[in-house]
Amino acid sequence: MATPERRTAPGTPAVPAAAPVAAGPVPVMAPFGWLLILVSGIGLILATWLLYGNEYDGMWAGYRDGIIGTVVVLCAMALNTTLPHQPILGLLGVCGILLILFAVFLDNDTVVFVSELVAGVVLLAGVGLYSSGRHR
Repeated sequence: MATPERRTAPGTPAVPAAAPVAAGPVPVMAPFGWLLILVSGIGLILATWLLYGNEYDGMWAGYRDGIIGTVVVLCAMALNTTLPHQPILGLLGVCGILLILFAVFLDNDTVVFVSELVAGVVLLAGVGLYSSGRHR
């Protein structure tokens, strides 16, 4: 009888060295989402100072959007801490939806409409990108 022959060399590993990597979150999405969140908050605050008028509608829109912009900037800074991210992202999502609803349903100047709508859309896009880029 013949002796069995070894098919692989003794130093060859059973598993290939370059195993395929499982698909995970893209590492660029979360920082870009955070940047969009921060830019929308800062842009909304600057719009209340620079673009809104001094009449009745501009004044109340400035108060409303200034508060929302401040909350957005504070939440963006809180995303860089060890606090849980889900409640903060939920609050940011609510702020984005409120901005879009204020833009669509309140009768304001064109400048207020455009700034609220753009800030709301950018904020929701940032929340979506941030939450898709992190899985914790």
